[in-house]
Order: sequence, then C-alpha cells, then structure tokens
Amino acid sequence: MDVKLEDPGKSGKYRYNPADFTFSTGDEVTFVLTSEGEFHTFTVSDLGIDVGVDANATESLTFKFDKAGTYELICIPHQTLGMKSTITVQ
Repeated sequence: MDVKLEDPGKSGKYRYNPADFTFSTGDEVTFVLTSEGEFHTFTVSDLGIDVGVDANATESLTFKFDKAGTYELICIPHQTLGMKSTITVQ
C-alpha cells in the first residue's frame, strides 16, 4: 500500500495520503512510505510502529494487524500541525 507523507506545495497542510486506513483482523500489509520534502514519521504507539522517513526518501514496513480497534497514526514532528490519522482494524 502506497502512503505519501505530504506538505503539498509547502502549504503547512501536513497530511497522510490516503488520509485514513481500514483493515481486517489478520491482514498483513506492506506500507511503502514516501516523504515529500522533509522528515516525517509513521507512528502508531499502541501498535509499536515508529518509522522515520527522510526528506524525498522511501521506507517500507510490513505489519500484521492482529487486534481489532481504532489506533491513532501520527507524524511526531508534525502532529500539532494536523498530521494525524486513524487506522481501524475490524
């Protein structure tokens, strides 16, 4: 699954693209994380996920969602600027 970590046109409107994620319990997902222009993180503390992605770089993460719930996804340096999302596991 391709995920872009963005600040479109350096507008200060930090976001994940896609914005939110929904998976089924037992799904194993490989995220391909691409950062636009600056350092971002893909962090879900409750699931033990914390991946840093340097500016204009790509990192990958494979994760198996084995517990249902709704989890907060944040970019640590940009959380207060609105770069947060949710991962729902059904």
